[in-house]
Amino acid sequence: MNGEVLAGRYRLLTLLGRGDAGEVWRAEDTFLAREVAVKLLRSLDGDPMDAVQRFRAEAQSAARLTHPNVVATYDVGTEGDHVFLVMELVQGPDLAQLMRTSGLPSPGLVTQIATQGARALDAAHAAGIVHRDVKPGNLLMAPDGTLKMTDFGIAKRAGNETTGLGVLLGTASYVSPEQVRGEAATSASDWYSFGCVLHELLTGTPPFSGPTVDVVMRQHLDAPPPQITRDDVPAELANLVTRLLAKNPADRPSSADEVAALLSNPAHTQVLAMEPLGVGHWEEDDDEPTSHRAPARAFPLAKVGIGVAVVLAAITGLLLLRESVSNDTPSAQAGNTPSAPAQKATAAPKPTPKPTPSATKTTKKPTPKPTQNPRAVLVQRLRTLAAQVRATQQDSRSKAPREAARDLDKAAEAMDQGDLNAAAQHFWDARRKLAEAQQRQRWQATQEIVTLFQTIGRTLPRPGGDGDGDRDGNGDGGDNDE
Repeated sequence: MNGEVLAGRYRLLTLLGRGDAGEVWRAEDTFLAREVAVKLLRSLDGDPMDAVQRFRAEAQSAARLTHPNVVATYDVGTEGDHVFLVMELVQGPDLAQLMRTSGLPSPGLVTQIATQGARALDAAHAAGIVHRDVKPGNLLMAPDGTLKMTDFGIAKRAGNETTGLGVLLGTASYVSPEQVRGEAATSASDWYSFGCVLHELLTGTPPFSGPTVDVVMRQHLDAPPPQITRDDVPAELANLVTRLLAKNPADRPSSADEVAALLSNPAHTQVLAMEPLGVGHWEEDDDEPTSHRAPARAFPLAKVGIGVAVVLAAITGLLLLRESVSNDTPSAQAGNTPSAPAQKATAAPKPTPKPTPSATKTTKKPTPKPTQNPRAVLVQRLRTLAAQVRATQQDSRSKAPREAARDLDKAAEAMDQGDLNAAAQHFWDARRKLAEAQQRQRWQATQEIVTLFQTIGRTLPRPGGDGDGDRDGNGDGGDNDE
């Protein structure tokens, strides 16, 4: 279709991409002499009236939004059997492409994406629009760093009835629990989907993944979101993602202002400043210099308390010593027996270390509970690894990623059922396939995949138990060659 002109005005130049709804082209608006993006409905197979209606609904939804973080819509029209939408051309990749080509963005960039995406959702919700399909492919990054939300193809006016029980719009990895239950999508549903996007930007995978859509849906309903464990991710950003992924819509942030407050989180820092033993938390707030002083005051207070206790104990000992001396004056003047009272005096302050046991108890409270169920942790790691391996299939010239991801899904299933040997067999089969593909230069591991193979490989026994070969478990077929 290169060179074709739609409605006598829009000349198609370059195909930018294909999606479920249609194709997106870079085009020229010959009337205004500017480049635009034209979204062209691929075909009118099935129910053409429904397809056209959906496409026009996208135009109407998007046209109501004028915001720097929303792709502008210029026109909608038909040409023969084609329906097309004319939009602002964003010269930049979507977030899915960005992760494929450049790896995971830095936490600083994710913070900017969180802030700008929240503003886009605010604008949509203020116009009474629920997007219902927030995902990396619908968030574009312009060259100047501006985030642009697009594709309101399944957007509905807030308050409109749902599409019907069992009809679920949106992408499975980013759909909210209430939508899984067949309830109407609300603005809170968009915030949940946005949380899934941010989780993927920080970890490389959506919060929930599995071999089938049903498995993923069940996790959205029941499973707690996995913790973000990257050392370079600020606590405020990780906390924002956790809040966005709340199962209860009422517990999620609902505005750009709330997102900004959680990212700065001054209230949280002040609470920690009140806790003498919260110094570890305080050290995480690297980007809030004013918060550094409050915990510094709180910590010496604990020392002062201990000092007071020592002084009181010493005074008590001296009083006991004086009482002993008053009862036996000659022996005190002789200088031979004061050693006995002195021992009592030194024994008396022994109650002063009491704060130490309490401190020890306090430090033990931060849980070994996360490690109480190592099987569940391992199952989640296997599923995360499967999703990351599967994501590399697009850039691979081998079938190995797809087959290895299937093996890893089976390993997670076996581990979930308590079959350690079967889980180990599937895991090492997957690693072997990827190692062979990498040796033939038909596949390349990412750093995240290497790390997960290393971590899981230390837990699952190698079949045969001989332990030779690739002992570092990094999926590259080598020995200690990190």
